[in-house]
Amino acid sequence: MDDEQLQSDIRKALDSDSRDPELSAALAAAHQGDSRWSRDEEGFLRFNGRIYVPDVSDLRLRVLRSRHDHPTAGHWGQNKTQALVLRDYAWPGLRAYVRDYVKSCTQCARAKTPRHLPYGTLKQLPIPERPWNSISMDLIEQLPSSGGYTAILVVVDRLTKQAIFIPTHDTLTGSELADLFVMHVFSKHGVPSHVTSDRGSEFVSHFFRSLGKALDMRLHFTSGYHPEGDGQTERVNQTLEQYLRIYCNYQQDNWARLLPLAEFAYNNAPNATTGISPFFANKGYHPGLTVHPERDLTSARAREFAVDLEELHTELRKQIAEAQARYQVQADKHRLPAPDFRIGDLVYLKAEHIRTTRPSKKLSEKFLGPFEIIAKAGTHSYTLRLPDSMRAVHPVFHVSQLEPATPNVIPGRVQPPPPPVIVDGEPEYEISEILDSKLDRRRKTCKLLYLVRWAGYEGTDEETSWILATELGHAQELVSDFHRTYPDKPGPLEEVA
Repeated sequence: MDDEQLQSDIRKALDSDSRDPELSAALAAAHQGDSRWSRDEEGFLRFNGRIYVPDVSDLRLRVLRSRHDHPTAGHWGQNKTQALVLRDYAWPGLRAYVRDYVKSCTQCARAKTPRHLPYGTLKQLPIPERPWNSISMDLIEQLPSSGGYTAILVVVDRLTKQAIFIPTHDTLTGSELADLFVMHVFSKHGVPSHVTSDRGSEFVSHFFRSLGKALDMRLHFTSGYHPEGDGQTERVNQTLEQYLRIYCNYQQDNWARLLPLAEFAYNNAPNATTGISPFFANKGYHPGLTVHPERDLTSARAREFAVDLEELHTELRKQIAEAQARYQVQADKHRLPAPDFRIGDLVYLKAEHIRTTRPSKKLSEKFLGPFEIIAKAGTHSYTLRLPDSMRAVHPVFHVSQLEPATPNVIPGRVQPPPPPVIVDGEPEYEISEILDSKLDRRRKTCKLLYLVRWAGYEGTDEETSWILATELGHAQELVSDFHRTYPDKPGPLEEVA
């Protein structure tokens, strides 16, 4: 740190004809014998033994550069930076100056992990007015082949909780998805006015959006990297996977034939939120599991289970509202109200799920930006103005992915521009550890798979999953660490052999 030149300029400023009222008052106090102030033999004016820095030119700014920005300083937070400054220097309002300097430091904002609770109290979807008026959709992918199928399309009615399990394949296109939707949902239940899904490429394709427009549907897509937005379907996915784990054979190639039974079992069981089975909520009666030819089942069942469906659906809405109130209280204990973001504000974007071309994620920035807010997409989501290099990233983000950017109020301060952000393919979720590897000889292309633990999913059914080795191009450090620890486990060389 070039303190010698800095201190020389401070001495010159003390001897110059400055009109700084603070300096004039300090010199007068030292002249009058105030014990806190003194003038030493080197020509410095000192306050409690520290060099007084007058508000002349950029002297105070240079002190902060040397005690905060310099590699030997470390870009520490407000308290540590203040302590470093106070070792040698002092001036009125120093604490506020340091606070403003550190809070508005763009390099700190991009590199440091925030220590506060996530932003955004729980925002729940509106309660549907009638069955199949509002549905949610999701895909369970990368399943072993069963009858030519490798994925399951899960569709759930948000009022009655009735689910439809449709076998499909991983390479599902927007056109094929639309065909499945018309065949299994539209043909039986009509046109829903609201569809909730994640933002996988299948759901946001031009074709499917066109279908929604043609059928007068309002498609709702949850904010990026915010799984709570479509929690209902995620929970049904877990239940379905649990059923298949129990009933499928050892080779796991009969799950497609089990889907009708799984769908019946799920819809026949009471739902945790409503307390009523989805089948009864839709039909007003329970399905029969036994056959009695000697009885007039139709009239008997009609008498036994005759209900006022409108009254039943009103009760379902009441149950859902009560459940949402319980969820709200518990969820908001672990969140902070969102900042009052406005259009035109600058915010930083979490880099956790954005795959860039930088070699190491550990040494990359925690946040990208700042970026300008150009629209409020929803009550808890915002549209950002992203650079062209990030055009592969959807610009709408949940508030939990954003951090407010503190504007610079230090006159004369010039901060380095943000590094370029070059996105490499699709956004990715972070892998915390590789647990195992195996070879699947049935696969035609990549036969090597790794069992990975996903960061942020601890304690859930999605905590671990098998993925192809070709999907770990940006986690080669973890792959190398795994094979160093377990050299006998299948690796790339065994796959080629």
